[in-house]
Amino acid sequence: MMLLTPMLAPLVAPLLSLPVAQAAAEAAAPSVFDIVFPLTILVLIGIAIPAGMMIANTVLSRLVLGRRGTPGQNTQVESGLTNTIGTSRERFSVKFYLIAMLFLAFDLEVAFLFPWAVHFSKVDDWSMVLLLLPFLVMLEVGYLYLFRKGALDWEE
Repeated sequence: MMLLTPMLAPLVAPLLSLPVAQAAAEAAAPSVFDIVFPLTILVLIGIAIPAGMMIANTVLSRLVLGRRGTPGQNTQVESGLTNTIGTSRERFSVKFYLIAMLFLAFDLEVAFLFPWAVHFSKVDDWSMVLLLLPFLVMLEVGYLYLFRKGALDWEE
């Protein structure tokens, strides 16, 4: 009704009150089955594909390798290297975790630049640069503070 021009609205309003028009409007509404069925199929496919791959892997590995397996299946591999150094109980330095957390924090802040860049491409003037400068200054002040505190120095 809102899409009609004001001049046509009084002419069409009596037609919408007819039982046939109301029944047609109700028939056009999707049923619960129409809403749930595609989602059900999607969930079933999402379960069937990984389950089928796991079953195929198990069956094919038993056919090809039998029950014995290979010596390489029990070998420790780290980053493609078979000779690992140290044990799994070796402790890492706190600096490792500190650098990782700082990287995540500053990486997320830089992620805010992408929406800015998209919006900047749609604007003709340079007012967006003035909005970005305080953000970049605060980011750089944070980097300088961490540098002065020695948080970014890996060797200490």
